Amino acid sequence: MRTLEKIVLILSLMNLSFVMVRCTTLAERQTEPTGSPPVITHSFASEKLSHNEKWRIYLEASDPDGDMRKIVAVVNRGHRGSRVNYVGIKTGNRAKLFGYLDCMIWSGIGDLRNDWGELTLTLSIRDKGRNTSNRVVFPLALSQGVRQGPPPPPFETGKLKKLGATWVDLALRPPSASDSGD
Repeated sequence: MRTLEKIVLILSLMNLSFVMVRCTTLAERQTEPTGSPPVITHSFASEKLSHNEKWRIYLEASDPDGDMRKIVAVVNRGHRGSRVNYVGIKTGNRAKLFGYLDCMIWSGIGDLRNDWGELTLTLSIRDKGRNTSNRVVFPLALSQGVRQGPPPPPFETGKLKKLGATWVDLALRPPSASDSGD
């Protein structure tokens, strides 16, 4: 019985040390967003694009707290599922951003044009306080030989910064039920 008590004591001490290492501050445990959310004020993206061309998504956004951290890009491929990509926002753009994202649409090996279906890109911005901006949705139809037109105001100035890049891989299949290990 003495050995069992020692084992219980050792396991209890190990558990206590694990709990102490995992302790967090009140601010880290806070689940409610703090501060003001970012706002996307203007956005634009062409609704048609040619195969394997970079898709330009134009954004203007601001955050009163100046703490925007990442652009959240959710690509919905209709029956083929959704993917989420994150684009970090550089320090100099965290209060106000004005520019474009490059989004590469990649179809992989083979001709998947008949399987592209519907594609939408939904963008939002998250800040350090866990606030999320309004969402903007861009539908896209892929077609051979189509060229993107110039952007409308306020993006026609030519003084735009590249904010980052994201991608869409049309060759990726969503996980099936048999892939989940159930």
